[in-house]
Amino acid sequence: MLDSIFKTDILFCLFAIAAAFFVALAATPLAGKLAAVCGCYDRPDGARKLHKKPVPYFGGLAILLGFVTSAVLFSFLMLGAIPQSVAVMVIGGMSICFVGVIDDMYDMPSLLKLFFQIVISAFTAYFGGAIEYTTLFDKTIVFGVFSIPVTVLWMVLIINAVNLIDGLDGLASGVSALESFALLITSVVMGNTVCIIASAALCGAVLGFLPYNANRATIFMGDAGSMFIGYIMACISVFGLFKAQALFFIVVPALIFALPILDTVVAFFRRIAKGQSPFTADRSHLHHKLIDNGFTPKQSVIAIYCASAVFCVASILFMKYKIFSAVLVLLDLAFLEIMKHWKGIFRGKKKPPEETAAVSKVNKIV
Repeated sequence: MLDSIFKTDILFCLFAIAAAFFVALAATPLAGKLAAVCGCYDRPDGARKLHKKPVPYFGGLAILLGFVTSAVLFSFLMLGAIPQSVAVMVIGGMSICFVGVIDDMYDMPSLLKLFFQIVISAFTAYFGGAIEYTTLFDKTIVFGVFSIPVTVLWMVLIINAVNLIDGLDGLASGVSALESFALLITSVVMGNTVCIIASAALCGAVLGFLPYNANRATIFMGDAGSMFIGYIMACISVFGLFKAQALFFIVVPALIFALPILDTVVAFFRRIAKGQSPFTADRSHLHHKLIDNGFTPKQSVIAIYCASAVFCVASILFMKYKIFSAVLVLLDLAFLEIMKHWKGIFRGKKKPPEETAAVSKVNKIV
């Protein structure tokens, strides 16, 4: 694995991350000013949105700009042209970010937003590449006519999984940075240049946004940012990881996205079991449970960072050390259960009213 990493031009990866980082870092304050001009704020409601002052959206536009700048620039530098898959990611990413901006401004109906997610994902699968087959236990399963529907289902799941965890200051951006870095490492090992470029660009763009979004946030990424990040990570997994063989095909992306996927699936069935619409917002996500269990918002974010990092490390180790990877996953799941249910074991100091501003937005599946 290390041989593969060193054969890749590490400097290009670092420069791609740096380019996206500095563009997003410079663009984020401008995005906040644009949101102020448009009157696009997340306003406190005293219930789920506990921040004291309105916080501007549009942070996703800065992430988009950082990603596109770096991805296009380093496609030319590393490949001499913009590959079709990168062009598809840019077009699809800009489209879904635009949908997110409209939703942030006008609160788009959930089903309409889901419709746009499906359309953009179908466009991506058709022109960029679909999940055509998988190899499981030495048997190849060909999806055939179902390849595009399977790809769309996976992409919509990842898009909404990222959106769902965007509930505390710095949570979605930090977890996304960890996941995109894990995607970068696996892309390097596989030697997939397109995915290396996209992963590095996304990682840098999210890191450039994070200083403004960490507790206490001065700007939120909004659905424009969370859906864009989820879309790009889904593209990378489809164009790169799903081209691999055997269990690598399923396990590695599943581990990288384990935390948001678990939270999404649990939320979906929890709402149905209660007789609610699966699109209804509630206050039973992992970060909510941690806060109810005595964690401060900062402690909750750090704990989820740690859990997500362990899943990402497990995904990388799975490529060579499957048993050790499985042990890490089990320990991580046990850690999450302890944090959720052992009330008061990690109880933090009573937080000042301002710190509860970390609960940044209503979590919605779509």
